[in-house]
Amino acid sequence: MSISEIHALLALMDDPDETVYDHVRDRLLSKGKDVLPFVNDAALSGRECALFQSRLTKLQEGLQQSDIREELEAWMECGGQDIWAAAQLVQRVVDSAWQVAESNYAFESLKKEVWLELNEELTALEQVRILNHIFFSVHEFEGVRRIPHVPSEALPTGVLEGKKGNPVGLGILYLSVAQTLGIPVRGINLPNHFILAYCDDAFVGEGTAQKGQAGILFYINPYSRGTVIGPDDVSEFLSHIEGESRETGWQWRPALSMEIVQRLVRNVAYALREAGDEDKAERILDVFQPLLSSFENAEERSGDYPNV
Repeated sequence: MSISEIHALLALMDDPDETVYDHVRDRLLSKGKDVLPFVNDAALSGRECALFQSRLTKLQEGLQQSDIREELEAWMECGGQDIWAAAQLVQRVVDSAWQVAESNYAFESLKKEVWLELNEELTALEQVRILNHIFFSVHEFEGVRRIPHVPSEALPTGVLEGKKGNPVGLGILYLSVAQTLGIPVRGINLPNHFILAYCDDAFVGEGTAQKGQAGILFYINPYSRGTVIGPDDVSEFLSHIEGESRETGWQWRPALSMEIVQRLVRNVAYALREAGDEDKAERILDVFQPLLSSFENAEERSGDYPNV
């Protein structure tokens, strides 16, 4: 499609005939993200027509979602290992105006602060103490639970900006920093909670999610200022979860990165619903449907919040 054709179609966005509008919208959407800069320019053109601006806003959202779907597909095809990259995709669905470059700069700055304190001679516990110092003493990140839930506190990107997060949002931010620095930390999808496990290098290097506690040196609870906990503490927590069976051992195993992002999506969608933003909740579930459907019964396994 030529530039002149794009401009001609955009000029018809305020046509009162819904049939014409539907055709124009579908043509533009079919061209994907390449059309988005022209749509953005049209929105800033100063054309004072409520119908035109309203339709452009919907078109922008549709094109952005299409772009995110493509990036999600590429992320999954590459193995879905970069949790921070996926968290940015989730944030972009929630807020189309999100400044990704600024968010990545803040993330890299936080990571660098931790990296400057690390060296090859540190033990596993010493590495975690450094992470905890930077997160909770220097930056004063705080674990919070609110009713109703706050979407920004469920998003790792929002936690990075606001310094407050629920167990999933704060835990995934902590996990993302650790993993990008090569610290062998993995996420554990406990029911109604999210913690981390420090694993031996061989275990993490296998790239598979195993059952039980094999390879786990200790657990970390970012929600409680990075407290190091043992298997007995986790067992005690699970013993209070009504109806949970510990015989299968799934609660103990490190989760795949895709499973963690899947849980993040559901957590954010639930928070959006509680905040009264049903449209965004449905939108995020729709955009991430390929990921949500990739694990059988994953919503039952996470047990994070009531199904959304």
